Amino acid sequence: MGRIEWNDTLRMDVEPIDSQHKELIRIANGLINAVSLGRDTRTLENVIRRLREYTVFHFHEEEALMERLRYEHRVEHAHEHIRLKENVKQCQRLIYRKEELTPEAVLDFMKHWLLHHILESDLQFARFVHRRRQEGLQDAAPGSAASGGS
Repeated sequence: MGRIEWNDTLRMDVEPIDSQHKELIRIANGLINAVSLGRDTRTLENVIRRLREYTVFHFHEEEALMERLRYEHRVEHAHEHIRLKENVKQCQRLIYRKEELTPEAVLDFMKHWLLHHILESDLQFARFVHRRRQEGLQDAAPGSAASGGS
């Protein structure tokens, strides 16, 4: 069964966002693996719940950083997060209703849901963060509170 692999095209060079994306990919691969191995419903429910919880956490962190940096597309990005969270809920409902999920369908869903968002919207935000760093704005500097450093 296929997996989602972290690679340099997904790297934003913005922490803690990159670390959180890696964790989302790890959880997504756990879901793909659980479906491909035919795990019981309880196991699938636990994995999708973990994915949903971590997604909410990650989106909150990302949106807080956007707010601190006054990212001009933060409202649109937040709306996309709402839509993505709804997509995870839909997947969760399928599991709760015990509808059949194929590993291929889960992999396709995760690739579209996660990778498309990172490669499009999040990398656009990363470019904004890097511009802010070049402009010398402290909030966007590596190691600042806004960039996730200490």
